[in-house]
Amino acid sequence: MSHELRIPKWVNKENFHKMLSQAIEDLEDITFFRASRAMVSGENYSTLILRVQIEMKLKDGTIKKSSFMLKLPHETKEMKEILASLNFFHVENVTYIDIINEMEKMYKDVGIEVKFGAQCYRLPTDSQELYVLLEDLCSSGFRNVNRLNGLDVEHTEFVLRKLALFHAASACRVAKLGPYPEALFIRNLDFEHTRERIQGIYGLLIEAFMNNLQKYKNGEKYREPLLKFYNNVTEWFVNASAMHKKYFNVLNHGDIWTNNILFKYKVDGHVEETYFIDYQNCNYGSPVQDLYVLIISSVHIDVKLKKFDHFIDYYYKHLVENLQLLKYPLVIMSRNQLQEQLKVFGGWSLLTSLFITGIALLEPTDKARIENVIRDTPEGIEFRNLIYSNSRYIQHIEEILPWIYERGFMNPENLLEDLGPSISSKIKKTS
Repeated sequence: MSHELRIPKWVNKENFHKMLSQAIEDLEDITFFRASRAMVSGENYSTLILRVQIEMKLKDGTIKKSSFMLKLPHETKEMKEILASLNFFHVENVTYIDIINEMEKMYKDVGIEVKFGAQCYRLPTDSQELYVLLEDLCSSGFRNVNRLNGLDVEHTEFVLRKLALFHAASACRVAKLGPYPEALFIRNLDFEHTRERIQGIYGLLIEAFMNNLQKYKNGEKYREPLLKFYNNVTEWFVNASAMHKKYFNVLNHGDIWTNNILFKYKVDGHVEETYFIDYQNCNYGSPVQDLYVLIISSVHIDVKLKKFDHFIDYYYKHLVENLQLLKYPLVIMSRNQLQEQLKVFGGWSLLTSLFITGIALLEPTDKARIENVIRDTPEGIEFRNLIYSNSRYIQHIEEILPWIYERGFMNPENLLEDLGPSISSKIKKTS
């Protein structure tokens, strides 16, 4: 089944000329304009990504090249509904244009130059189209690591340092300036239609995972506790996604896996800089959400669990340093309090291993489309089976399952009891 790429009419030379002429005073004309698909199947599920390549003629006759990444909604009905209900595009534009600029200024005010991501632009179009337009970081030498291999210790520590900078600034911002816009960054999923969607999507993934459990070493040992957790997955997800005032909270990136992390390298091959992309899932809550997603989904199998405690300590050290640097006015979370959050929100390790890890470790395939993740069709069943029967995934999950089990993260009653009442419990349930 071929998926023809449709370029929206408003993605045109005229709109880009209007935008660029505001930034480049001596722009005369755009002499070349092309929009094309930027990623192959399996590299991005939630949105469609276009690369817009431009050549500009300046008034002195010189030619300047520029490249942009344009994110658009997928055309599938389900994905449009999900993106709309989660405000994906609005959240990401606000994060890039307001929140990140605010954070970078906080560091600049204490004498540190920090950059969290690409420059974000808005086109002068009357259209109410949903989109995010960014500079193309690839043209500045940034690239992803191979997601099938994952991050080594150097790359992981570099990401954790940047994450600590991001989390620290977000916590200071709330302590000094007040909360983030609740409608955008405080997750309240406690609605009937949201619960049905969570149950529907995770239900399909869980079914496929359970059908492959016997292929994993000692897999059957975990069937009963896994079923128990998954029977409560919606309740746990709704509760864990909410903001709990008794814990230290930060603005989570929310989707921090290999494909959403770009690296730039020095001439000697060592990492020089890292930026995050895909800020559409940012949410205010426990920082361990980002820590579990990053480590469980994206770190090399040889070090992700063996060095897990080291990575947590490394992150914590840099978090504290940055909170102190930015003069955080409240009591800083202790190492023991972080350990408590790792236990209470431990279900993130299980959900990450089930969902993002499987996608991160899957060989590129034309079957890798969002509809095959969320639809109960023969193609969907085949694709989900592909995720969980993949030999690379099996190698990871055979180590992850006992690690999660030994930490008690498969026990939903204890986890839900530890979480206690969330902010969502104070909001009237409605569909």
